[in-house]
Amino acid sequence: MTTPTTAESNNSNVSTVEYYDYYDDFVCSIYDFVIEAVLMGFLCAFGFVGNSLSTICLLRDGSKSATPFLLVSLQFADTLFLMAVVWLRVITSIEETFPEEAASIAYLTPYIGKYAFPCAMVAETGSLFSLCRLNV
Repeated sequence: MTTPTTAESNNSNVSTVEYYDYYDDFVCSIYDFVIEAVLMGFLCAFGFVGNSLSTICLLRDGSKSATPFLLVSLQFADTLFLMAVVWLRVITSIEETFPEEAASIAYLTPYIGKYAFPCAMVAETGSLFSLCRLNV
């Protein structure tokens, strides 16, 4: 039975550390995918459906007050923000997790930060403005 030399034990420690770093990176990437793609995607889809249904209901409302108009504008701004979140977070997370499958939309990556982020900020500002006008 031979005892490992210091060089051999150092090599085994390095490979163990590399294994744990790879495992930690894998776990973090799966966590990011679940939170950013699956959970945020579900919440965005739920928001799209909810905003669409409430917009339909408010547009059928026959009242002459400004409240339905302001609520519809709030829902429109919120839907634009949700669309920007889908581009900024969900699509980006899918591209990072599955780069081979997302190669067909990889050409959009430079435009996501350049155009989607300012649109998200404009939509967020519009929704905050609509909330302030509603006196909420």
